[in-house]
Amino acid sequence: MFSTLFERHILRNIFPLYRTDNVITKQVLLFRNGIAHSTRIPECAPRKDVIVDDEGNLRGVHYAKMFGPGSHDDTGRFNPHPFNRRFAFSKRPLFPIEPRNLRIYGLQRRKQLGRGKKSSKGYRFKGKKKRGSKPNSRTFEGGQTPLYKRLPKWPEAWLSRKSKKLDPLNLSKLRYFIERGRLDTRFPITQRHLYDSKCVRVKRGVQLFNVNDYPFPYKIDIEVAGSDQSSIDAIKNVGGTVTIVYYDRVNLRAHLKPYKFEVLPKTARPSLDMVHYLEKMRARGCNVVYIKPMWLIKEEKKIVQEMQEVESEILNEDIGNESAQQREERLVKLYRERLLKYGKPYV
Repeated sequence: MFSTLFERHILRNIFPLYRTDNVITKQVLLFRNGIAHSTRIPECAPRKDVIVDDEGNLRGVHYAKMFGPGSHDDTGRFNPHPFNRRFAFSKRPLFPIEPRNLRIYGLQRRKQLGRGKKSSKGYRFKGKKKRGSKPNSRTFEGGQTPLYKRLPKWPEAWLSRKSKKLDPLNLSKLRYFIERGRLDTRFPITQRHLYDSKCVRVKRGVQLFNVNDYPFPYKIDIEVAGSDQSSIDAIKNVGGTVTIVYYDRVNLRAHLKPYKFEVLPKTARPSLDMVHYLEKMRARGCNVVYIKPMWLIKEEKKIVQEMQEVESEILNEDIGNESAQQREERLVKLYRERLLKYGKPYV
């Protein structure tokens, strides 16, 4: 009749005790108002999750007492707590109701289709449109030739994606490596120093760039393959120099890893487009180092001869201690300036 210790405790302290028939009873000594009473109450199996303390209050049992050594029955059967999800019959029991065990149907995984013939989730073979539609790509047009295949390839766009770009180096990262002591500003910093210090992973050549005119307070002499105007100005403002050195693929590998060559290769000459790029870097304020190709040497000689005939007055002026090479460079520079300004080298 009374199957739990909790019910027996409530019955013993609140309700009057009555004898019940057809139930095994035992003798219990109760105290009411300081007077001892002896009566018989129904025999019941004690619960392991609650106990009655010395003051007569109902208390819960600790987990260690409930599931620790000696917590099993005499028969060896384990009786877990009914609300314990570890030993529950269902993965999602009804109690306790918590936010973490509420089902969110929006997070349920969708039904995957097309995983074999005998997975009961295939396509087509069990009737028309019975198991959903196969997801198509965005370019699928029902079987006809899609638009991206009907149109011809644009060669400039394709070649632009295939162009070999330089390896970027932020000026702030260069400053960080200098402050950490991984680069020495007392000596010129080359691309091999940047490679050995793991500042840049050099593949095609290093190109400097500066974001938002980041300040650079160190006076350095750096040799790279390219640079933007902001980086050049930031380095030159503190007295440093930026040198653009041309390396082709083999020369760059020999520069980074000379120990892999028994005999170092000869320095390659730049192409026409590369000469234009290097001269553009010179116009930005860089020092440019490259071996002039033969066609450029012949062209400059021709320019010098023409300028010497036309500008004889300039050559006769007192220029001071100017060498022949400096005079030729000055004439070539004057020729190019007039060509850009007036469209012809002679005024």
